[in-house]
Amino acid sequence: MNFKDLRNILLILSSLAIIIYLSIWVRSSTINSPTVLDYDPWWFYRYAQMILNNNLKLPSWDIQSFYPGRPVSPFSGWSYTIVFLYKLLSFFSSTTLMKAAIISPLVMVALTAVAAFFVGRLLTNKLGGLVTALFVVLAPSLVATSMAGYCDTDAPVAFYFFFSIFATLLALKKKSFFAIAFAVLANLLFVWNWGGGWLTLILFTVFTFALPFFRILESIVHTFSFKIDFKVLMQEWFEVSKPIFFVVVATNLLGYFFFHSTLFLSFFGGLAFTGLGFLVRGIALVVLLAWCGLFAYNFFYSLRSEETTKARVYAGLGLLFTVFLAILTIQAVISVPEAPLLVNISVAELQPVNIFSREGFMSVVNRAGLLTVLLSFGLLALAAYKIWKKEKILPEEIFLFLSAIFMFLLISRGVRFDLQFTVVASIAAGYMIGNYKKYPEVLLLLMIVSLLVTYPIFTRTIPEIFYFAFIVLLPFLVLYKKEEKLTNALILGIFAFQTLFFISNSVQMGQAGGMEISKNWYDALDWLVNNSDSQTIVVTWWDPGHILAGYSYYKQKPFMVMADGAHCGPTDCLVYDHNIRIQDMGRVFATSNETEAINILKNYMGPTQEQCENLKATFGNKIYDNPVKVDPCKPMKKMYLIASADLIGKYYWLSYFGTGTGRNYFQLPITGTRGNSLLYSEGIISLVVNDTSFIPVLNIPEQGIRNRIISRISYMDASGNIVTKDYSSMPNSIPGFLWALPDFGIAGSTGQLIVPYYVIFMSPEIENSLFTKMFFYKGQGLQHFKLVHQNPEVKIFEVIF
Repeated sequence: MNFKDLRNILLILSSLAIIIYLSIWVRSSTINSPTVLDYDPWWFYRYAQMILNNNLKLPSWDIQSFYPGRPVSPFSGWSYTIVFLYKLLSFFSSTTLMKAAIISPLVMVALTAVAAFFVGRLLTNKLGGLVTALFVVLAPSLVATSMAGYCDTDAPVAFYFFFSIFATLLALKKKSFFAIAFAVLANLLFVWNWGGGWLTLILFTVFTFALPFFRILESIVHTFSFKIDFKVLMQEWFEVSKPIFFVVVATNLLGYFFFHSTLFLSFFGGLAFTGLGFLVRGIALVVLLAWCGLFAYNFFYSLRSEETTKARVYAGLGLLFTVFLAILTIQAVISVPEAPLLVNISVAELQPVNIFSREGFMSVVNRAGLLTVLLSFGLLALAAYKIWKKEKILPEEIFLFLSAIFMFLLISRGVRFDLQFTVVASIAAGYMIGNYKKYPEVLLLLMIVSLLVTYPIFTRTIPEIFYFAFIVLLPFLVLYKKEEKLTNALILGIFAFQTLFFISNSVQMGQAGGMEISKNWYDALDWLVNNSDSQTIVVTWWDPGHILAGYSYYKQKPFMVMADGAHCGPTDCLVYDHNIRIQDMGRVFATSNETEAINILKNYMGPTQEQCENLKATFGNKIYDNPVKVDPCKPMKKMYLIASADLIGKYYWLSYFGTGTGRNYFQLPITGTRGNSLLYSEGIISLVVNDTSFIPVLNIPEQGIRNRIISRISYMDASGNIVTKDYSSMPNSIPGFLWALPDFGIAGSTGQLIVPYYVIFMSPEIENSLFTKMFFYKGQGLQHFKLVHQNPEVKIFEVIF
């Protein structure tokens, strides 16, 4: 190795090390959190603790989740990884499983940078690998979900997505037995860590189906003729696709054996999960059967034409495997749910996004990065350029283009899928930059587009407009002059400029934090742990369920939860599935009838004898193999209910699921004053100061509401007394209630009255709901809900049956 080669290697390693350092540093603002963050990470921490406590074997039954429980998830690779990391760190220093869980996202992000580099390098060169690594580890969509302590599956999904793509591309290129075996292993690991880990093979399946259509289009454009040599076309397709086919077959065989999961179950289950209709599923079924048919035809042709016994056996096995895959396809269509769980319509990450609107497209840009998105779609420009030049489009370019389009369209079903798009888009962006010397005209035009998108950051003064116009026109001048060195310099210069913005945004996002559990919640969790045991069930809206179950298990005093964020359909949750529980809990909070609420909650104290027999008949003795070592059929002795401040903002969905009509609390901040009035949200609500009282006035002109007095208000005087006034007898009153107490902050004082930072407007239906009585009135007047613990954010009630 000469000095130049050594220098290049050291430069690449140093660059990759800097990227890894940046990725860890950006996420380190939450590293000193005492526990893991937010909601979902607690699920994976609790599973890791169960594995560790059970001699590295996962119990069969998760009794804490959706009591009386559910089968444990077979996709437990990430929790095992956390345990492995803990064991590894324990060799070097004294640590805890919690600390290992907190740093686990940082470890996976560092590994993601390495995996991304190898994918980019495999497809282009070392520069392409470095760009791919930089763009993915600092993408806002990944930074937001892989902070220190946020040990959800996002970081391992990013790593295994790259790892499985790398291994499958290697199989595509090498076509050897060991390359195919490596790809099978990589994809199985992806599935083990995330149930949707079939995604890589789904994308490659789409690629192999679409490849001949691309070649037909390419041939028509190149030759201006519809004359196609289908024999040559199919030979190329078969040679390219065979390695993918055998990776798909082997992974499905092993996946079904280990996880009772297949590519086809995952694909059609995903279509149902995202709410896509039967027409789309029908088209997908036809496409997959046609895909199997193409392979069957080619294997059958080989069986008849091959002369050696080995080749004929190989073709015969291939033919059998196509039948196997067709059967799996039909079985998946029959067995997957007809519709998504009801709860999905309330999940913010699953709300439809109009990606073809400016707002929708920019939301994708803001989460994936401007250059990442533009360069990924630059593959379309590259394809057009190569067709114009009559260059053959490479199979990997077709794969990247199709994958980027597929994942971009999937975002229309919710931003939950933006991370997967970011991974594919990062690879595509790295591919484009890695080829900047080969296709400088395409890259420079894309860089000009990126400048046009950033135009709004300028203040638009005359000098800046001229400056911006000069920057944009300069590349066109360079293209006209065909100055190669200057073209490359401009590409790299604009790339560096945009990358600095990208890094800056990522740093700001990482330092913002915001997912830590609050002191009020820790206080409430500690109270629950100290006053509960394995015969206690805690009920609330489903979001905090993971924290409740995880924290109590962490403190070695596990109690049961009614529901959590792990979707549980009727096949797993035989005793009231997720749909039923979310409607029941919504009804409990939204009703004004305390007796009705108590009758609903009684159902969750334990399964009936019939329900218990059904559990045993379906799952057998598996239900007794649970980490708490209790009988799922044994009823609970105590129930606590939590009414928390976060449910104010979520009340629309509580009331929607509970009553069929969604209603909101309207929380408005103080924004100024006008005369003797305090303005909230620029005057939508005004508090008119009348000596020692507030008069609440509502103004929504677009709804025809002008200077209407809200019929009831509660506020606090300077002595700390709560005053409730009734203005319903006034001729211009409007039904409703205004909560103007300073529970959410004090903005000041009028001398006689305390000025709240927020006011909350409620319709009469919301004012009379049990949630309002519990959270705002602390249970006053309720007979069956006894307030046992409270702080400004969380109220805990013991349910008295």
